[in-house]
Formats: sequence, structure tokens, C-alpha cells
Amino acid sequence: MKAKLKTFKLLPISLSLVAALAACTLPGRSGSPTAPNRVGFIATTTMQVNPTQNQMAIVTATNTLPVVIASPIPPNAPIWSVYNYTCELAVGGGTMTMNLAWTDRSNNEEGFKVYRGGQAIATLAPNSTSYVDTAFVATGKALSYSIEAFNTDWQASTSTITNVCQ
Repeated sequence: MKAKLKTFKLLPISLSLVAALAACTLPGRSGSPTAPNRVGFIATTTMQVNPTQNQMAIVTATNTLPVVIASPIPPNAPIWSVYNYTCELAVGGGTMTMNLAWTDRSNNEEGFKVYRGGQAIATLAPNSTSYVDTAFVATGKALSYSIEAFNTDWQASTSTITNVCQ
């Protein structure tokens, strides 16, 4: 019995919604909403549900355009074109000079990051294709490098290269 009573109470509200929507001007229909039927305008209808209840306003958007949010395209990963290094041996290790060069395969990167041992050591401008790094390498240790093309939401990296001074 209670379920039927709730349904009966919702019936006037449902009928009011149908009446309000029917009063709106939709493409291909005649009638006049309270605001001109233009993009960005809102049609409003105020109806009284029954004499003992307050008035309610029904707001319906008319002729609104969908909003499309473009997602940035990931940059293509750079490709190693050449790398070479020299080592100057010193006590406890050596000073490695690493010459890195790569092919820029993207047209949408905001820049490149150079990584040594997983840590960013340089941020370069878009369209960069080379970098020279000099670092001390302790005896028995290796240095690893990778290059990352990046934009606001994406990163794409080269494979990692690793070398040692001996």
C-alpha cells in the first residue's frame, strides 16, 4: 500500500516535468520559450504543482553545443642515431665525456629530458638532437643514459645505453 502511495505522490511532479518540457521550443517545433532559442540560452518554466505546494522552476538547456576536450597526442620516442664516449682515467675511476645524438621523430614535443642513472640531468628545447655530458665514473661503476621526448601529458623514451670507463 505504501509503494502505491509514493507513486501517487510522484505523479504530479512527473506530469509537471512533462508539461515543462513540452513548453520548450525544440528544433522543428513551434512555440516560444521564455528566452530566444539560441546556443547558450536557458529556457525556464515556472509551474504550480498544486495549490498547497510552492511553485517550482524547471530549467532546461536548449540548443547547447557539446564541449569536446582534445587530449594531447603523445610524442614519438626519439631513436639513438649515434653515441660515443671518451674516458680520462684518474685515481678511483675516470672522467667520462658522453656524446649523445638522437633522431627527433615528433612534431608535438615540448622538449627533451636527458637522464643519467635514472635522474634527469638536463631539459632541452623542442627539436633538440644532441647533448654532451661529462661525469666522473668510479672504478667498477657504469653510467646509463636515456632521452625522453615529453609534452604536457605524455613522455616517450629511448632505450637505455650503459658504458663504463676502464
